[in-house]
Amino acid sequence: MFQLIRRYGNPPDRWQLTAGKYVLGRGSDCDLVIDDETVSRKHAEIEIIDKDTIRITDTGSHNGTIVKGQRIKESTILQPNDSIILGKVEMKVTEGACSSFPGSRIEFPDFSPDLTQAIRLPVDQALSLPSTAIIGQPGILASFSEMGKMLILPGPEEKMFCRSLELLGELITGDRFAIFLVGDDKEELHLAAYRVTGEEISEPFKISRTIFEDLLYNKNAVLISDTQTNTKYAEQQSIVQARIQSAIAVPLFDDDKILGLIYADTRNLLRHYSEDDLRVTTTFGNILAAKIANCHLLKERQAKEILESELEAASQIQAELLPGEFPVINGHAFHAFQVQCRSVGGDLYDVCKLKDGRILFLLADVSGKGMGAALLASNILASFRILYDTPDLDILDAVRRVSAQLLTFSRSGDFATLFIGTLQPEKRHFQYVNAGHNPPLLVRNDGRTEPLEASGIPVGVLDIPAWKAETIHLEPGDFIFAYTDGITEASNEKDELFGEERLMSALLASSGQSPESLAEKIIRDVRDFSGDVQQSDDITLFMLRAE
Repeated sequence: MFQLIRRYGNPPDRWQLTAGKYVLGRGSDCDLVIDDETVSRKHAEIEIIDKDTIRITDTGSHNGTIVKGQRIKESTILQPNDSIILGKVEMKVTEGACSSFPGSRIEFPDFSPDLTQAIRLPVDQALSLPSTAIIGQPGILASFSEMGKMLILPGPEEKMFCRSLELLGELITGDRFAIFLVGDDKEELHLAAYRVTGEEISEPFKISRTIFEDLLYNKNAVLISDTQTNTKYAEQQSIVQARIQSAIAVPLFDDDKILGLIYADTRNLLRHYSEDDLRVTTTFGNILAAKIANCHLLKERQAKEILESELEAASQIQAELLPGEFPVINGHAFHAFQVQCRSVGGDLYDVCKLKDGRILFLLADVSGKGMGAALLASNILASFRILYDTPDLDILDAVRRVSAQLLTFSRSGDFATLFIGTLQPEKRHFQYVNAGHNPPLLVRNDGRTEPLEASGIPVGVLDIPAWKAETIHLEPGDFIFAYTDGITEASNEKDELFGEERLMSALLASSGQSPESLAEKIIRDVRDFSGDVQQSDDITLFMLRAE
């Protein structure tokens, strides 16, 4: 049997569908009347062909019929849990009397059953199923076996939930069965699926908060029996009005984590749930919880695989943004190096030959880490590269313009420290702007060192012209070593930092080496110092030597 349910109705429209044809529309002569102005008088036709096949046809409606997000033009076979939209009315097809609308509303009536009158068993005790219960109900083993198969067979959660409630209904008769899942904040319940007998159901689904909290915080399986004659329960008007005779609620738990609960109740005056029913339901719920946990792990793994794939693609894109080849610089040698602490990072460097023959160098360190920093770094790099074709490029003006662009189009708090310079190879003149970056080191050929101090604030901080350009002259043997703080702030197992003194000593000890060899030695020294401590920040450097 199929069931057609209108979402967001209050109360919801729901129809049990047996074999035959049904006309859906706003007209009073339709088989299934949908009172909504966006629905045509005769909007669509549903045909139940057999127990496994249901077909829908749009009958020339004005606003169309949409199945699974696509407007249909021909007769379409529906699958269980397919979404249907007629005009603006959303509906859903389910098998039997089971519905699985994630996020359906739940009400916690203002009553607190006296649970001292209930049977409350800790879940570890409730999992002890006596042999008499198994002998008395031969179908238990078969149902448990089918539940066990769901642990290894793939399939959507909605179908699994509905089938679980069907199996439970075969073991303990009842009027309402439901599966609730606990939200991330542990204070919310989400109605994952419910199954009812007959059509007497109203939304939202009602369940006692006292029962919910006892399951969640005390991890008890709860049995309430004979509510109509027990004076304690008879005082609870919500129970009396709902005509609930007996109810069971058991937690769905994985290790020590409560994932949700299974609930069942009956209005049959001759049916009182027993302690064996409670134990059967608890065991049943334990199997279902294992499947739910497996589904969550699968989703987490799939999400992780997607994220890793996206990060790998982002890392490749970011790597492609860096210069692939360094320009030949007459009378000078150059090398740059970068190693990120994550798949993507917030460090960047660039080197290019401008139209007037000058060589431009750029090194920057963006605030933050990860994907956000990588996007900001790419934005900064692109902003500078647009300016490279500017005749007689002024690096001071370039810094001002890029900073203004960051202030206008980036989040508050996004900024970057950077060092940018241009070299006139023939004159050996090097002009630079240090926008809040840790000072690059100018090492002279006689061993003297000069830090190229910051001449302004980081870019993207304030809308003021807060920078100035400086110029130095390079002699043969002099070199500039620019780097990000991933080098000096690298730590070891004693929480000591590599620091500027170690960096200075390493540079002076190997100052005669080529830029590439010296850069490799610095990285090797940093890694030897850190030992097994994982790199916590990106490392980027460049070295320019006058020959």
